[in-house]
Amino acid sequence: MISSLSNDQVLLITAGYDRTIRFWQAHTGSVCRTIMHEDSPTNCLSIFPDKTLLAAGSYQHIKMYDLISNNPNPVMKLDQLQKNIVTLGFSDDRRFMYSGGEDQLVRVWDMRGSKMKASRQMLASASVNCATIHPNQVELFIGDQDGAIYRWDIANEKQEKHVIDQNNPSAIRSLTINSEGTMMAAVTSSGNCYIWSLTGSFGEKMAHTKLVNRTSFTAHKRYALKCLFSPDMTLLATTSADQTAKIWRTADFSCQCELKDNHQQWVWDCAFTSDSQYLITGEKPGCH
Repeated sequence: MISSLSNDQVLLITAGYDRTIRFWQAHTGSVCRTIMHEDSPTNCLSIFPDKTLLAAGSYQHIKMYDLISNNPNPVMKLDQLQKNIVTLGFSDDRRFMYSGGEDQLVRVWDMRGSKMKASRQMLASASVNCATIHPNQVELFIGDQDGAIYRWDIANEKQEKHVIDQNNPSAIRSLTINSEGTMMAAVTSSGNCYIWSLTGSFGEKMAHTKLVNRTSFTAHKRYALKCLFSPDMTLLATTSADQTAKIWRTADFSCQCELKDNHQQWVWDCAFTSDSQYLITGEKPGCH
């Protein structure tokens, strides 16, 4: 898992199966802070929009760590959960956090009170692998193990389910929406990448984004793990069990380059820098 923190200095935050969360100085590659996350391996990370908190999801737990101080202990812990938490995120207005996992539930956590509580939840048909929030901050898009994508309007409690390939379903491993909310990408366990144009309306009492099929292609010959649009929306990165990360031009989805290190294993995650000039990838056992 990789997440970036921009402040007076550029930091990179990583976590994984070694039960540590590490803060790296991006320009030197040196570790400047380590947090022991001892309960279980960390499955996902997310930074609160004001960069004061770090959320870490693991087996039956979500923990919040203070990013301002050097306090090694969680300042908040949500532990009445089942199975693995595998995806986390925050709304831009800091009102709520969303989480999803192997218990097939996506939860919305209200962050405005003294104690966080799950104010709403949605049950998927299979284990939840990924979730991302639309820029309108009202709709969540969720991918599950059976190859379904859900659109959840959390303001109006409305849901829609889309199965992208009825004849040959593959697990949805990752979803990403560009910063303007006009395009969504998904990658699957079969290595395919699907692209949709997003159209619709958003108002005070309604939010309804429609998925319009745009294209699909084989991004990798093996299990795909992550997809991510660059902040400037000109690039799409995908990573895979085939030991590669690939960069695709969003203008025509041609492959701009393939990144491969003969010593690396599955490329689990990636993150763009804020200027879209660099891509950081994470693999097992290390980062490159």
